[in-house]
Amino acid sequence: MPMNKVLKKTGDSLREAAADLLPPMRVELLSDRQAVVDGCRGILEYNECCIRLCTGAVTVRFTGEGLQMRNFGSLGAVVEGRIRSVEFV
Repeated sequence: MPMNKVLKKTGDSLREAAADLLPPMRVELLSDRQAVVDGCRGILEYNECCIRLCTGAVTVRFTGEGLQMRNFGSLGAVVEGRIRSVEFV
């Protein structure tokens, strides 16, 4: 097996193992104005109509009006604005 394929397979295995060690994702909605996302690992898309967050195996997509990230850190994120929908992809 070529070295590139071995390294890619090893990297994929390490990412999966690391994801298992991180805390699970949790979303808490406070009315239609705020969402607290624990276990957020990155921002995939951010504009006033749509925010997509990576939480490991699941992507969370918020759509609405005037959406903003009020807090983003190692523990999670806070999305504020008029939240119209939440999708788990």
